[in-house]
Order: sequence, then structure tokens, then C-alpha cells
Amino acid sequence: MAFMDKLGQIANKVGDVAGDTLDYGKAKGKIVLEKGKIKDAKEALGNYVYKAVKEGGHPENDRIMAFCAEIDAHLAEIEKLQADAKQSGQDISDAFDGGDKE
Repeated sequence: MAFMDKLGQIANKVGDVAGDTLDYGKAKGKIVLEKGKIKDAKEALGNYVYKAVKEGGHPENDRIMAFCAEIDAHLAEIEKLQADAKQSGQDISDAFDGGDKE
């Protein structure tokens, strides 16, 4: 969680400097935060599946689907941020690689 706390501090600083308008740095900072949340959710999912299998059981599909829904929500937020930035005349699509490289 220290990683997320550090990212939160950076995003807050970026937000304070940026003001109320959407700008490249602020949107990109929010995307970095969302990427961190995706990484945390994927790690939690992996830990859950590993523990369930290691203990001789089977992972519950509902629990797996909940993790996937959380990841999808963060991906949707990233897409929204990118669309908002693009509408403001900025392209921040390079700020997120889609999460396929993790």
C-alpha cells in the first residue's frame, strides 16, 4: 500500500498545481493511480486463487468475478479520463498501455 500512498501524494500535488481545469499532468496522474489500483486488484486476485488452490479447494467463481469487475471499473475510469482529456484537446493515450504487459 506504500506504493499507492506515494502515488496519491504525487497526484494530489499535481492536482494542486493544475487547478480545476483538466490538464495533461492531472489526468495522467489519475491514470497512474488507476493503474496502481489495477495492479493491486490483480495481485489480490492471484493471491486469492493461489491460497484457495493451495489449501485444496477451488476458487469461488463469484469472488473471481468480483475481482474482475473491480479491474474493469478501473479500466473504464482510465478510458473516461483519456476521453475527457482528448475532448479538451490533449492526447494522453500514451499514459496507459492497456494493462496487457503486467
